[in-house]
This record gives sequence, C-alpha cells and structure tokens, in this order.
Amino acid sequence: MNYALMAFRLKHQLGSLISSTRTAENLAQIFLTPKRFEVKDWEHKAEQQGRRFQLTPDISAIRWGANNSEVEGNALENKQILLVHGWESRGTQLFGLIEGLVTKGYSVVAIDMPGHGHSKGETSNAYLFSQTVMLAQQILGHFHAIIGHSMGAGATSIAVGKGVNTDKMVLISGPSSIENVLRHFTQFIGLNNKTTDHFIAAIGRHAGIAAKELDAAKLLQESDVPTLFIHDDADREVLYSESQRLSEVVKNSQFLTTQGLGHRKILKSDTVIKAITDFVSAESIG
Repeated sequence: MNYALMAFRLKHQLGSLISSTRTAENLAQIFLTPKRFEVKDWEHKAEQQGRRFQLTPDISAIRWGANNSEVEGNALENKQILLVHGWESRGTQLFGLIEGLVTKGYSVVAIDMPGHGHSKGETSNAYLFSQTVMLAQQILGHFHAIIGHSMGAGATSIAVGKGVNTDKMVLISGPSSIENVLRHFTQFIGLNNKTTDHFIAAIGRHAGIAAKELDAAKLLQESDVPTLFIHDDADREVLYSESQRLSEVVKNSQFLTTQGLGHRKILKSDTVIKAITDFVSAESIG
C-alpha cells in the first residue's frame, strides 16, 4: 500500500472542500513540474552510440544513425525521424526503437523536452511539448516520421494538427485530448467538480492556452497523414479509449492493440518495435 499517495490524495480532497481555488492552483504547480529520474545504465549506452547537440541553448537533443555528426540534417531531410518522449521521461528512453530504424538507413533524432533530461526548465506542459516539435521542424527540416509516446504522442498529434508536416505518425499510448488527461488525473485524486474546473483553468493559464484548444480529435479532422496507433488495452495511465477516439477521426490509420504491456513496457516489446519499423519504412500503409 502506497501511504504517501494515499496522504497526497487525502490532502487535496480535503483542500478542495476548504479552499477550491487555492488547492487547484497548488495542484497545478505540482502537475506542471516534472520529476527527473536517475539515468539507467542502458541509457548511458544510448548516449555513447549517439551524438548529443543543442537544438537551442535551452533544448538538448541526440541523433543516432547515418551522418550523426550533421546536426542540421539538410542532406537527410527525407530520411529523418523524430522521437518525442512522454512526461517525466527523456529521449534516451526511446532507445529501443533506434536499432531497427537506423538499420533501415534513417537518421533518428530524439529531443529532451523542456524540463526533462538534458534540457533546461523547471516546469513544462503538453502545449510546450508541441511547440518544441514545431521548433524541431523549423531548425532540422522535414521529418519522414514523428514517433511519440504518451504525452509525446499527444504533443505530436497537436503539432501536426497545428501545421507540422510529416509523412507518417506513430502515436503510442497517447491522449486524444489534454482536457481528458486532466480530468482523468483529478478523478484519480478524487477532486470535486468545482476544484476540477479550477484546476483545468489554472493549467490553461500556466500553459498560455486553454486545455479545450488542445483536442487532437478536432485538430486532426482534416488530416490524411498515415498514422499507426499503438495502445495496450489495460493501460491505466492513458486510457485505451483515448487512442480509439483519435483513430476514428484520422482517416488513413492502422491500430495495433497490445495486451499485458501497460503504459511503459510497450516501448520494449519486439512486436511493437517491428510494427513501428515496418510501418515507417513501408512505401505506403496499404
């Protein structure tokens, strides 16, 4: 039994009854401040095999594959792939995807999002993630495919919905709506409706955009980008129904359902890795 989690939930449940606005604001600050976890041994291997560079003075990235010394990527603009990690993660945690893609001849770039990994910042949010994807395209050029996991998948779908051009998308365990993510979180905490509304509004103020504006199912209604959705049917962090909702809107899509992998192990599944490599390297999705 996780007593710390129980205490955290009880504290905010009581706070929502006593001072709804203050509790919502405090919880928003916590929610938008990602933790940085210790780098794992296999991630050091990932670092050694790639070349780290600064996308901007504040944003760090790493490239693997052909000509990984060329950070601008102009000569490889049709062979680049962008990896977008999830919340409280970092680029090297997507290293399981690298070998298959590099073997196919791709140059693969992973960005550490603001407030994550080697990048600067204390706070972050989904909209900032999506803006960083846009920035990557502006600096590095066209990406043949953008592959995102969790919040990174949400950010990818938002960025493409707002104009980022890519040949293909792979959205792994991602949300269709940031407001849905926030409401799922408040339900888990046990907040009442009033505090939930204050919390969502506070997140919007900090991000500079209302959560309802970050609904990928609306942003991608006219999209014809070939897309592979991958989601575990027992994912407890981002509900399976989120990918289902988005896949119903994206016309040119495939859906891979996994069982028993949850939210994170899905990135290390041989079946998933092969599906992604095959999808990205295929001339069409058939």
